[in-house]
Amino acid sequence: MKRLQLPKRMAEGELRRPGPRLAWSAGVLLCISLLVGVQGAGVFGQAKPDPRRARPLAPPPPVQQKPESAADYHYDAQGRRDPLEPLIKDVLPEALRQKQRDLDRPLGPLERFDLSALKLVGIVWGDLGRKALIKAPDGKSYFATLDTYMGKYSGKVIAIEDDHLVIEEQYVTAEDKVVPKTLRIPLRRKDKKEG
Repeated sequence: MKRLQLPKRMAEGELRRPGPRLAWSAGVLLCISLLVGVQGAGVFGQAKPDPRRARPLAPPPPVQQKPESAADYHYDAQGRRDPLEPLIKDVLPEALRQKQRDLDRPLGPLERFDLSALKLVGIVWGDLGRKALIKAPDGKSYFATLDTYMGKYSGKVIAIEDDHLVIEEQYVTAEDKVVPKTLRIPLRRKDKKEG
């Protein structure tokens, strides 16, 4: 009896409606056809070049430039960095460098030697003030008073004490600030051997 009813429903005009599979497959077919059409139009839809369009037969003549001689060329490096200088510098924030010596002032005899090579042999004081007796590596002895320059880096005597000499040197920081540095040269006693 069931077999008879199924054809009967179909016969009465009851049609099957499209299900979700049919709608999905129709959408996929539509997308594929659009993609094929776009690709086809992109490849085959380009206009062919007109054969009547005139093309130049020969390339244009080269522009004659005046050759620059080496004597005429001048490189202006003002405002530019050195291309061989490293981009990252290993400069410590506390790095100090020696201040340049004043070129207007003549070089004193004690400025020819490093401070470590100079020896304080004696200190003399009296009515005119204190004087320090300095022995240099060349074998000569020199007197130094306040404001006497000593050492290769323009150290200046700022104090003469009973048992030592105080010298101030000027250094420059990485930010170009002048920083004083004080050094002490102790008095050499007779009980120590001189070397």
